[in-house]
Amino acid sequence: MNSSFTLESAPHDLGITATGRIMKILLLSLIPAVLVNIYLYGFGVLINILLCLVSCLVTEGILLRLRKRHLNLLWRDSSAAVTAVILGLALPQLLPWHLSVIGSVFAIALVKHAFGGLGQNIFNPAMAAFVFLLISSPVQMTSYVSPVPGNWNHLTFSRSAAIMFGNSAARDAARRETQQAILESLELPGDRHEYFRLADSFTGPTFLTAAMHERPVPSNPDASLQGWTEGALGTGSLPWLFIGHIATALAFLLGGLPLIVLRIIDWRIPVSFLSVTGALATVFWLANPDAFLSPLWHLVFGATIFGAFYIITDPVTAVPKPQGAWIFGATVAVFFVIIRNLGGYPDAMAFSVLLGNAAAPLISILTRRREFGAGSSPEVLHEHD
Repeated sequence: MNSSFTLESAPHDLGITATGRIMKILLLSLIPAVLVNIYLYGFGVLINILLCLVSCLVTEGILLRLRKRHLNLLWRDSSAAVTAVILGLALPQLLPWHLSVIGSVFAIALVKHAFGGLGQNIFNPAMAAFVFLLISSPVQMTSYVSPVPGNWNHLTFSRSAAIMFGNSAARDAARRETQQAILESLELPGDRHEYFRLADSFTGPTFLTAAMHERPVPSNPDASLQGWTEGALGTGSLPWLFIGHIATALAFLLGGLPLIVLRIIDWRIPVSFLSVTGALATVFWLANPDAFLSPLWHLVFGATIFGAFYIITDPVTAVPKPQGAWIFGATVAVFFVIIRNLGGYPDAMAFSVLLGNAAAPLISILTRRREFGAGSSPEVLHEHD
């Protein structure tokens, strides 16, 4: 018998708690972080987000059509847009445009739809794409813009676009213009050598990457990470560079807290993740403060706050059960701190999230609630008749 009904996979709820509404609230909550990132890192952030948005939505539309699904899923669930914005914020601010496009296609096509689409993917699409790009293009993926207040006046939309889209001559010209703009604007008291250093190389390793290279090693056993940190964060350097990192973390916190209040995300996951991260980082730091960063820097720098509220809380790849949420957040935190302190990647958010995603099914099984009557003998059940 022919049926006029259309079969669709979950989610089926189109009410106030529908997936599309949740995703749109997530996008709105990211507005403060996007604005702060543009202010501190320049308009390359906006270009990255736009590139990822177009690439993710086009890829989503093509695959929906190939799978004979309704195209209204593009705006009904908005999950592709969330993936695009999170990936755009995670990528280096002046990444060549084609890498942003490749990463977006990889996230939607291979990580999401290859597993069945929304609600079926095992791994977080944005973080899987980030790791794919990091492994395939490590040089470009480890060159970030130094956060400077007012950087949107230095790395304007046109200069950022020239660096990301232009040929070698156009990139060099845009970089020289940016260097000159930075020198003209940084008329502040302090060490002029630092100003010229910043202008000469306004992109480079992050604070965590630089700290990793200051650890004691056999070739330099007298190195002190604690001493380097105190010098780097002192008045002799450029303290506003590090204030920029703190402002970025606060912007993500400002957007993330309302998500907990509105019950968009499970509060247990970020609380568990941040608590275990702080505790485990403290153990490492107390054991050897010259080799490991203090827990404060682990919580402030890098993608810690960003990941706690927007990445590991992905409802598809996390563990939704209350007990499982605590364990899931703690598991990601353990991977996170170990990779940061003992691994080769200083900001380990993407790797730790993927490892947590891989462990999520096991955590879900181990924390499964017992069905009513399960495990009870027939005699016990008959006693209550």
